[in-house]
Amino acid sequence: MVAAGGLVMASPSGVGAGSLNFSLNIVGPYGGEPSLTSDNNGVLYDSTPSGVLNPAVVGQCGATGQPSCTEPGTFRSFNKGRTWSQIESPDPASGDTCITTDQANALYWCNLAGSQGSLPLQADAWKSNIAPNPACTTNLGSPPGSPNTCNWIHGDPAALGTTNLNPSACVPPVTGPPFATSCNIFGVDRQWTAASNLSPVPTGYTGPEVVLMYHDFYGPSQIWVNISKDGGVTFGPPIEVLANANPTNAQTFIAQGFTLCNTVPAGVQIVKPGLPHAGRIYVSWISVDLPSNANGCNLSMDQSFHTAWIAYSDDNGSTWTPQMAYDSGIGHDMSTPFASFTVDNQGNPYMAFNTPAPGENPVLCGTESDAGLVQTDGTCAFNTDVVWCQCGGSTVTFDDGTGLVSGSAANAYQANPAVPANCPTDASRPAACGTNIYATIAAGDPGKVDVSYLHTSEIVPTGALGLGKFDPLGCDRDDGPAPPPTYPARCQWNLMAAQSLDLASTTPATAVWTNVQLTSAPMHYGDICNLGIACAQQIGPVVRDPRHLLDFNQETIDPTNGCAHIAYADDNAGSNYGLPGNNSPYGDHLVSANQTDGPSVIGSGSCGVSAVVVSPTPPMPNTSRGLALSGGRLLLAGLVPLPLAITGFAIAVLALAMLVSPRFRRRRLR
Repeated sequence: MVAAGGLVMASPSGVGAGSLNFSLNIVGPYGGEPSLTSDNNGVLYDSTPSGVLNPAVVGQCGATGQPSCTEPGTFRSFNKGRTWSQIESPDPASGDTCITTDQANALYWCNLAGSQGSLPLQADAWKSNIAPNPACTTNLGSPPGSPNTCNWIHGDPAALGTTNLNPSACVPPVTGPPFATSCNIFGVDRQWTAASNLSPVPTGYTGPEVVLMYHDFYGPSQIWVNISKDGGVTFGPPIEVLANANPTNAQTFIAQGFTLCNTVPAGVQIVKPGLPHAGRIYVSWISVDLPSNANGCNLSMDQSFHTAWIAYSDDNGSTWTPQMAYDSGIGHDMSTPFASFTVDNQGNPYMAFNTPAPGENPVLCGTESDAGLVQTDGTCAFNTDVVWCQCGGSTVTFDDGTGLVSGSAANAYQANPAVPANCPTDASRPAACGTNIYATIAAGDPGKVDVSYLHTSEIVPTGALGLGKFDPLGCDRDDGPAPPPTYPARCQWNLMAAQSLDLASTTPATAVWTNVQLTSAPMHYGDICNLGIACAQQIGPVVRDPRHLLDFNQETIDPTNGCAHIAYADDNAGSNYGLPGNNSPYGDHLVSANQTDGPSVIGSGSCGVSAVVVSPTPPMPNTSRGLALSGGRLLLAGLVPLPLAITGFAIAVLALAMLVSPRFRRRRLR
């Protein structure tokens, strides 16, 4: 039903929702963990840390003393995602990438473990102020990558397409600040970036504000930022967010109790000039609780990440105020493996994540998983949920603000259709039964959101490791050396899109959602591991990597028309990863799903231009009344903070051992 450039549609009934039409288009060669952004003119940019062929070095790469033949993939579209071209990436070495733009349409490309830092596992950012220029492409030249047609600038740049053999010294505090990289002695993992042309310009600023946000790798997994006052050329010192929060604020006390030991960064945003709280910096993450930390800090994700957090700064990152956004309940894991964070066009923050419903009993679901009974228990399904804050006033309160931690949401909006309590395993099984992961969210006007997620009709078994965690290879019985017979065979995953236009005028129980399946052939076939670098690698009779997709998808809104765009990886191809007899037409590629018609999340009109559409198969229920998600969530020992300290010597040794592994350098924690 859906070929290259194919269209899909869902037409629901109900006020506040309308048909959703999407096209699927190939971006480039296969690449996991894509980052996606749009500038103010609707030019789209997509990046992946996965290595793609670098055309600038063809014939002069790979040999001793020559650069790598591959680089992280960076792509651009001038026509709403219908076609894409590769542009040069400024650094050939990468562990993670992320991209964003500022109000002047400059493109920022952030990187982890690149060639610019003298300390291991550091983050940095490059800026191109002519990225929208069609001449900004990957070009041949000597040295490779010259001339620098994208005008990438950096505080201590090497020649583009080459590895910097003399990276900037980073020995804090002797050498700075300012620094050319994050320069954090605890190391960096899963960085995000945001940029803004602040107005009025703060004292000491010579360019746009750029924020690098991340958690540390060798230490206690705290949330950090580095602030650049010159458009990313240099950065100030690492700032630990919670260590710079008001110690008399109860939220600081609670946040530290949950955050110490294990976090997953969700994102960073800066409120644009002219809006309430202009210049406010938001950072977001998910975290665990103190009892779960017994399963291992940081290097293991074998915990239930059940609390979602934001912190904000109104003084350019000097001081911070934390706020819990939502607690899904002990054993109700959100780390699938990332949550998603964004702000709307008025600066209100949103989070989306996948987690079981509050009524789910994680102990029972684990027992049923071991006994092979979980597929019929719809309460064990993982849903896609959203919380948000209408933050125009002086306080930051999520939804009703009546959660067990003051200001947090007691209820979340469930974006996917309701899952019945009983899920039959025959042909009558409702499409809503199963598991959702890889939640994304993008927002336009306040309360108008587009969401996506991956869905399988199987309920992934949980409980063999930590409470509420996916069992390793629990969705791929055929790949285990001694697979439990209770596990489902290789799961088939499809990309879903959802939209709601009425969060600002309804409650979680009454919001209307449109859902549509975008892929007619599965985009992934098999297990998807959510344990980070603890995922099992290349096992089974056929060599397959359960982390082949890496860890997330991403979504953005074109501000010129309010259309949604989703970046995802499709690996349903070939003998290793392909579904026999039903390979995807986009298999082994980086793909964009582009809304072509249907309601816009900006204004009250339609997105894009109407087009002839076809219905997706198999059908998914199109419209759902939102479900109020509320549970008896307990803080327990999470209320007790521990002193900030580096984790144990054994963990540090293990971290260093992983660091020197070539596989780890390309496959970092999250």
